[in-house]
Amino acid sequence: MATAPLPAKLDWDTLRLRWSASALARHLAAWWEDLLALLPPGWQQRCFPPARRLWLRLEGEELRLEEEAGADRTPLPPLPLAGGEGPAALAASLDRRGVEGELWLALPPSQALRRELALPLAAEAQLEAVLRHEIDRQTPFSPDQVVYASRVLARQPAEGRLRAELVVVPRAVLEAALAALGPLAGRLAGVDVDDAAARAGGRRNLLPAASRSLRRDREPMLRLALVGGSLFCLLAAGMLSLGNRERALARLEAGRDAAFETAREARALRQQLEAAASAANFLAEQRAARPTVLEVLADLSARLPDDVHLQRLSVEQGRITLTGFARSAGTVVPTLQASPYLKGPALVGTVQQDRATGRDGFTVVAELVPGGRDAPRP
Repeated sequence: MATAPLPAKLDWDTLRLRWSASALARHLAAWWEDLLALLPPGWQQRCFPPARRLWLRLEGEELRLEEEAGADRTPLPPLPLAGGEGPAALAASLDRRGVEGELWLALPPSQALRRELALPLAAEAQLEAVLRHEIDRQTPFSPDQVVYASRVLARQPAEGRLRAELVVVPRAVLEAALAALGPLAGRLAGVDVDDAAARAGGRRNLLPAASRSLRRDREPMLRLALVGGSLFCLLAAGMLSLGNRERALARLEAGRDAAFETAREARALRQQLEAAASAANFLAEQRAARPTVLEVLADLSARLPDDVHLQRLSVEQGRITLTGFARSAGTVVPTLQASPYLKGPALVGTVQQDRATGRDGFTVVAELVPGGRDAPRP
């Protein structure tokens, strides 16, 4: 099957999204967690302290506080909202103590709308812009009436799809909450909805970027030195292990005898025999495992309506690709799902309308069912 060509120019966002979706990024993150686990707990707390946040919740006439340190949250005594005394006292206390951490506002779930959407994988590069156009369709508000946040819940590269989350809060609700916070509003690093996703670490920030107060790390050089030292130790351990393995390999090579050569020849002969047998039976197995092209063409001719015109049909390694035009591309896949020869038909790419004929151009990819019409249906 032909692969999609790479874009002529890759920008930073495209590279970042590809890196975050790659398996290498997940393996490096797991490796980094294992490396940190080797440090004593005291060193971990000192050199790599967990992210600290102070959560604010408006409940009636009280300002509820909750301190977050990593995965732990600790409730604090509430403060009164009447007359702005509580927010002013908290702001003065934060200035006096020089507390390091972020200040976040948690909104009740009843004040927000949450939607999960299925989108093409290519939409991730401009997810904010794509979901902004979905606000009119998914909510009773216009984009100018709300603040919103989005995040990717899951990626499905095989299907070319992803699941995204859209969280919307009326702008008037956010402005009223910020007004109630008084001097604390200018210190906020973010605003989120206090639901299960947020408490599980699925952070979303509804606060406009221009209004966020960013946290500054006061010990970057120490952490950078620790990271460099860890990498140096890892490199030294790898070189030492490599030297030990080379010496062991040299000892094994010195003790090899004719029995090893005999075993290698026997293995080569066995591989040649298996390759010859596989080549002899390959065509017969392929014909028995898949329907013929004539059977598929006959089924498609009888099944597709007259307003569907195929321009191209290709079969490669058990996968069939159909390209053509239809009055409505959305009816092609349901029609093909009833075929006994096809499994999992799905549209790929974008559906484009031909201006001359008014028909939808489509491309459908499906798997050929092993055994054809006689195969059991899933």
